[in-house]
Amino acid sequence: MADKGGDRELTQRFRGDARAATSPAGSPAAPVLSAELRQRLETAVIAERSVAAAREQNRPPGGEVTTPSVRAGPLTEDEVTEWIGTAGKSQEAAPGVAPGVAPDAEPESASWLGAGLASLIVIPALVIGSLTVVAVRHFTGTGSLSAAAAGQEVAARHEAAVRGQAAAWVAQQVTPGVAVSCDQMMCAALEVRGLPSRDLLVLGPVSRDPRSSVVVVESGAVRALFGTSLDRAWAPAVLASFGSGSAGITVRVVASHGAVAYQTALAGDTAAAKAAGTRLLADRRITVQTSARSQLTGGLVDLRLMSALTVLSRHLPVSVVGFGNVGPGVSAGVPLRYADLSPAGGLTQAGYSRSVRSALSGLDTSFRPVRTVPVVLPDGQAVLRVEFTAPSPLQPSGS
Repeated sequence: MADKGGDRELTQRFRGDARAATSPAGSPAAPVLSAELRQRLETAVIAERSVAAAREQNRPPGGEVTTPSVRAGPLTEDEVTEWIGTAGKSQEAAPGVAPGVAPDAEPESASWLGAGLASLIVIPALVIGSLTVVAVRHFTGTGSLSAAAAGQEVAARHEAAVRGQAAAWVAQQVTPGVAVSCDQMMCAALEVRGLPSRDLLVLGPVSRDPRSSVVVVESGAVRALFGTSLDRAWAPAVLASFGSGSAGITVRVVASHGAVAYQTALAGDTAAAKAAGTRLLADRRITVQTSARSQLTGGLVDLRLMSALTVLSRHLPVSVVGFGNVGPGVSAGVPLRYADLSPAGGLTQAGYSRSVRSALSGLDTSFRPVRTVPVVLPDGQAVLRVEFTAPSPLQPSGS
């Protein structure tokens, strides 16, 4: 057969011949294999076919299993080339899929990897969540306990401060040697301030009531023991108050014969103080400012103080600025225990103080002031304060 394009005769290819060096347009050239490589490929093809034949089992109607036979003998180049092309196409068609595994099947390694990743995410999350709950409970509880402990410490410090104020006042203002009733902690504070234990009556669940004492220091512990019976029955008059609420402390006068007897005695002393005040105002050696005159005529001044002023007027001119009590929250009607005196007779403050102390030093201890100290009033005026201790002595009715 002649070619229209030339006189050459086309070479006829037969099965088993070597492939031409060129291929039709658009087709890749067939590979030219060496004898050694061809031998290896043949061995691979035979092995693969043997494995495939062993996997394929057909069950004919008779129940026998037949295995297709494997052709023996050498393979042709076409068979090797075909095997190479098939293997390449199968790999391209299903990349990453192993032979004999369905494309839709999920590899075991992928499942394991997914489970592992899930564990790595879930387990730390659970651990972190648990630690967070524990931490929140711990710090919340610790914060609550710390706040409660801090509150208790602040309350304890406040109570101690109020107790110290009351103890200092009693040690300075109450007449030495009189019996004072108090709870255990208050009595200990008073001992620290110098009061002897023999003058202290410790109140407790099995102790006596404070009627045998002259002054009772009413703290929270004492209120818990006696309730309102102190102010209603045994100690109606307040000498001083410190603090408030459960930490409050009140220093009271004890009415050994009862509240009614105390009020009767106080009324009798008030009448006697009015009469003494009138006599003091009539003394020409004594001058009293207008604001203090009403205190004298009202019978509000302690009888001991008026007696001391009368004695002092025999030695020095006396100018009374005012009368008063040392003690916050004192009850109305409690006699005024100090007098503020302005220096007179042309003496300086220091000279006048020495003269007053000298003039009063000869008095009986019952009528001698506990202290004479210089004081500057809120308006800036300098005075000498002549002061007596608490409580003012009364003569109970029917004693």
